[in-house]
Amino acid sequence: MVSHSRPIAVSLLLFGAALGLLIVGRFVQFDDLSGAGSDLWILPLGLLALPAAVSAVVVAWSDAKARLWLGIVQAVLFGCLVWQQTGNDGFRFIWHRDEGELVLLGIGLGVTAAVLIATAVQPSTQAEAEAARVAGEGPGAGRWLVRAAVYLGGSVAFVFLAFLSGASYYAATECDGSESDCLATLGGLAWGVVSVPVAIVLIVVIELVLARRRKRRHPATSTRPGPG
Repeated sequence: MVSHSRPIAVSLLLFGAALGLLIVGRFVQFDDLSGAGSDLWILPLGLLALPAAVSAVVVAWSDAKARLWLGIVQAVLFGCLVWQQTGNDGFRFIWHRDEGELVLLGIGLGVTAAVLIATAVQPSTQAEAEAARVAGEGPGAGRWLVRAAVYLGGSVAFVFLAFLSGASYYAATECDGSESDCLATLGGLAWGVVSVPVAIVLIVVIELVLARRRKRRHPATSTRPGPG
């Protein structure tokens, strides 16, 4: 019990400190109706919040229960962000006056929570894999929950990079320095939408390759000779 309680407590305290620093630093606001967020930020507190949040994940990563607890807390916070976004017109998370930063914060929280919970529920255990091999069990799905979380994070990063690439391309080739008539953002959105089915195809291909490898490593039990 003691071995699990320390990383749980430390990781949650660090994450709570990061969240508190953002609120005290006025990066998170609940009653701003200006649409742009207050510019009375306390930048040093915001800069300290990032290493605190990263440290929370690093501390929790070494213990499955700590990952589970931190992942649950982040998932709850993700739900609160969605709730505030949809139900509170005065809710803002502004780092540099960009409303998209709130979306990025939510995506980052959701993906991190998914990875933490998945790796906690399905930790890597060599002993279990060896026991299944000795028992002659056929190939299973493996750590499918972990792969799903990794696919989610990879897909989000892939779509985001596609959006940035498309926006940069159209800004350089079509806008001619005019910001008022520039549709680079729409071009980036188009590239992002196209990247979604590409990501899905890549995931399917990876799963097929992994399934074939599992079958090669674990021959079907029906081919083994029966007793007597």
